[in-house]
Amino acid sequence: MHGSHFGHRDLVSLPPASVGVTLLDHLRKPDQRMLAEESPIALVYDGSTVAVIMATPADLTDLALGFSLTEGIVRGASEIERLDIVPGADGIELRMWLAQASGRRLKARRRRMVGPTGCGLCGIES
Repeated sequence: MHGSHFGHRDLVSLPPASVGVTLLDHLRKPDQRMLAEESPIALVYDGSTVAVIMATPADLTDLALGFSLTEGIVRGASEIERLDIVPGADGIELRMWLAQASGRRLKARRRRMVGPTGCGLCGIES
């Protein structure tokens, strides 16, 4: 699918998905290695944050759809009427606007997720 349902592929200016890190090679000469970058990503539905996760800031359209399907928030891509990718100083928001029936189902089951991780971001409201 790769974002085709939403008419775009992550066209906003996002942080790089990988960064170069300087290190010394086996001969103790300067070298560089590419590492995956991570950013806090908030998944926001109809104006309410459902989850904040750490993820590589690439293929965010796929992340939004995959999370929505896996968590049972939507039953298909057509239930997400709009997706806005909004970069900010503290991370990225994936703002989704749901079809009415999906929005009602989500409000009825509003989940409180607490992530058992060391970073302290997973599960916060925003």
